[in-house]
Amino acid sequence: MTTERIAAVVRPAHEQWQRWRSTAACLGVCLLSWVAVVWLGDRSQQTRLGQALDQVGMDAVVGDRAATRQLVAVLGNVSLGSVALAVVLLIATAVLRRRYAAAAAAAILVVGANLTTQALKAWSERPDFGNLTVASYPSGHATVVVSLVLAALLVVPGQARTTVSLVGSAAITVTATAMLVASWHRPADIVGAVLVCLAWGTAVLVVWSVLRGGMSGVDPGRPHRIFATTGVVLAAAGLLAVGVRPGGGWSGFLDAGVVLAGIALVTALAVTTYAQLSAPMGVGEDAPPLRSWRAPRPGPP
Repeated sequence: MTTERIAAVVRPAHEQWQRWRSTAACLGVCLLSWVAVVWLGDRSQQTRLGQALDQVGMDAVVGDRAATRQLVAVLGNVSLGSVALAVVLLIATAVLRRRYAAAAAAAILVVGANLTTQALKAWSERPDFGNLTVASYPSGHATVVVSLVLAALLVVPGQARTTVSLVGSAAITVTATAMLVASWHRPADIVGAVLVCLAWGTAVLVVWSVLRGGMSGVDPGRPHRIFATTGVVLAAAGLLAVGVRPGGGWSGFLDAGVVLAGIALVTALAVTTYAQLSAPMGVGEDAPPLRSWRAPRPGPP
């Protein structure tokens, strides 16, 4: 086989791999997220040690009376009406940009993630190990906020995606802290909600890619990492300013800091990962032309 014939076979295969590499990454993240949802739910809800650690994590994050009232008021704004309005605005943004697939994907992501969270809570049972038996995994409030942030990454113009990473990460951090301070949810409930949303978000990307014949490479992650990290840091500083600070001295700060740092890390990683993977849909990529898998025949000598 001549060099030209080898190149004619290898080049199309390489191009196809470049178009399907991002799809494979989305599928991998999707499967890992579902596995993590099941594993975390089993460990944190069905075992005595898991329940105890989860309870300690929630109890470590406290605030004064004024801060608690403010944060509970924030949670009160996450209602069915506000969610519906947010979804309509996201879909309208995508339609105005003529990104109809992104509009459908955003709606499916939000609806699918929230229905899944409610189904998991309805079907799960929490054994009585002394930490209440009310099923709370995953968190419904966290699912709402995270799913809306990921959906926004699908529909906003490319120049605004880093802003979504910043504002979205801050919003998730504030919501998570509010639920811990109000004792509405434990850390595992919040992390489980993030995983459910990430699983649905990557699932819609896989379907979109398969239907259109692959997609281009992901965005460079550095800008989103910087903006997402900045968002959680600013949120943490704001929470500290309004009174989310333990009364147990530096030991209390350390315990609360470990819990919040873990949630902040999960938040930043999820937002950054999805911002990278969803770039072809969010920025707007035209459908690739259909290519033949057959190598071109060599011309006459």
